[in-house]
Amino acid sequence: MTTTIRMADASDLDLIVSEAEIMNVESAWDFTWNAHHARDYLWSFIADESRDIIIVSRDGVPAGGAMIAKSFEFHDEPLAYVCKFWIVREHRRGDTSLVLAQALIDWAKKQKCRQTFVTATAGLNKVEQMLFVRLMNHVGFMDVGPVLCHSN
Repeated sequence: MTTTIRMADASDLDLIVSEAEIMNVESAWDFTWNAHHARDYLWSFIADESRDIIIVSRDGVPAGGAMIAKSFEFHDEPLAYVCKFWIVREHRRGDTSLVLAQALIDWAKKQKCRQTFVTATAGLNKVEQMLFVRLMNHVGFMDVGPVLCHSN
């Protein structure tokens, strides 16, 4: 099986919107899906030079992706934020997630980011949540504190 990593472009937008809708359904968060907002948000990652959507494919078929952003904030050195991370259901429990996680690290290094942050806040079930945390720990991410949320 051939695995490739590439940056998303305009031709990927429909596919990524579909995957985002699936992520929304799988999440325990009670948000109403809006395809228009999704398309605008996703397009901003494709169009902006400080953000990307990384696509991992298996034998030419997209198997997952991640959205990552570079931010200078208050520093000379940029930080990277992983905004979304997903693996297409048929490719879960294999090494696709490991390949994608490493691609995030490689992207951040290429962008000269000092730190890369990721949160496990997708509202996944406990097993999926634990697997995501273990994956990120496996590639070198450390727990640096809790994420807090207030529902308005």
